[in-house]
Amino acid sequence: MNVQKSMGGPSNDGDILQYEPIYIPKGLSFDRSRRVVFVNGMQNSASDHANSARKLSEVQACPVIGVFNKSDGFGADLGQCIRDKITLVGAVAVGFSGWQKAVDAGYLAAKAKRPTLSKIDFVGTLIDGNKAAKSLYLYVASLTSDERRALKIFCHSQGNLITSNALTSVALALGEGAIGGIEVYSYGSPCRYWPNGIKHTNFAFTFDPVALLDLRAGFSTSKIGFVGVVGIAANADPMYAHSFLRYMEYDAEFVVNRYRWGSFGMTANMDEAGLAEFLVRLGNNPGRLKKIFERLKSAHWTDSDDVAYEYVTRMRKGYSTTMASIARVDSALIDLLIALLESGWTTGGERTEIDYLKTLI
Repeated sequence: MNVQKSMGGPSNDGDILQYEPIYIPKGLSFDRSRRVVFVNGMQNSASDHANSARKLSEVQACPVIGVFNKSDGFGADLGQCIRDKITLVGAVAVGFSGWQKAVDAGYLAAKAKRPTLSKIDFVGTLIDGNKAAKSLYLYVASLTSDERRALKIFCHSQGNLITSNALTSVALALGEGAIGGIEVYSYGSPCRYWPNGIKHTNFAFTFDPVALLDLRAGFSTSKIGFVGVVGIAANADPMYAHSFLRYMEYDAEFVVNRYRWGSFGMTANMDEAGLAEFLVRLGNNPGRLKKIFERLKSAHWTDSDDVAYEYVTRMRKGYSTTMASIARVDSALIDLLIALLESGWTTGGERTEIDYLKTLI
């Protein structure tokens, strides 16, 4: 599917446009060969959608394919959200194979009357009631199998229901294996059921009222508490802890929390090596890297030197050119890494990485 680059914002429900930051931050290695998808939630204007997509583009350091879920007012949006929540829920909650057989039988019957009818078009009629879901479905179905395996979808609020229905439709049309490996990142999600085969990660503020509708908890969920309480205490919008841009403000904390177990500010265990490996995969993104290491320094000081050591060691051995590029554009990040490695008792291994970092500045 050909996706046009956005020159402003979307106009129609289900529009698919490509977004980039208006200003690319200094030093950010922006990878235009990569794409991620964004689906917004209810009560979002065209400008809300575009601003969220551009912010995600900055954080992810690549263009964003935005699927616009247009608002028709609170009442209409809520009604559509409820319909989305039950549209293909049976295919996941009750049993996919039964649905697959029913859809196959229905398609054969319809094709007997319309020989040119494709299965993709037939399955698309199941989600005709939501144009954004239909657009996302057709976009994903149009990708090659390799492109689907590399696909990352970021969805907020109702956008999660849209994404679940769209991906379930792809599985019904192309086979359950067609969505295997697709990565879905949920923010403030009310969606309880997801199709099998995807890699799902959920991000939620503990007091986000919409995220409470998910009713689940687990190791695939990264949570932050008290943001909503702060908003209510300040007489802010009761949906303070729900907007996508608010979630992006807390990106560093969510990233760290994906690799730790604990509550009320206490960490029982930190996967330092796992977090370091994630940071390596960010490549030349000094702004995001610095915020994550600053979060480690302020909230997880005893783990920060271990993460820094694992990160710098991996970068020196496998990505020294990228590390040198980061140092040229943001020496403050290198200074921060050195400070973390020098804090407390410094091991011989940490001293080796400190000496390496000092050669870069």
